[in-house]
Amino acid sequence: METLDIKGDEINPSIHLDHLENKFSITGESRPENPLKYYDTAFKWFNDYFNYIYILNDLENSNVHISKKLKVDLEYFNSTSAKVLFDLFMLLKNVGKEKFKINFEIEWFYHAEDSDMLDAGKEMESMCGLKFNYNPKA
Repeated sequence: METLDIKGDEINPSIHLDHLENKFSITGESRPENPLKYYDTAFKWFNDYFNYIYILNDLENSNVHISKKLKVDLEYFNSTSAKVLFDLFMLLKNVGKEKFKINFEIEWFYHAEDSDMLDAGKEMESMCGLKFNYNPKA
C-alpha cells in the first residue's frame, strides 16, 4: 500500500494519506473544475486502505475498533467540493466504521474569525454522523 501525496495549488487541495505514519489530511483551497475527478484517487485510496487494515488486523474475527483522524484544513471550498467532501465523510462512516471497524474522526481547522467555515463543519458533522473536533487558528 502506497502513500498518496497530491500537491495542491491555488484551486486544488493538497491530499496526504499515509497509513504508515497515520497521517491523513486535506489542506488548502478546494475549488477544482471537476471535484469528483480530483478526489477520485482519495476515494480509491481509502477503499484500498480499509481492505488493507481489515486483512492486516484480522478485524473480521475481532471486536477491536481502530481509531484514526483525518485533518481537514481548508481555507475555502466551493459547493461542488462540499458535496464530494460529504461523500468522502460518508465513505469513512459507512464503509470504514460500519463495515471495517475503523473509526475516523475529523479534525476540522478554521480561522477563529471565519464563522462560515466553522458552521460548514458543524453542518457536515450533523449530516454525516462522524465526530468532528474543531480547531480554531489564530
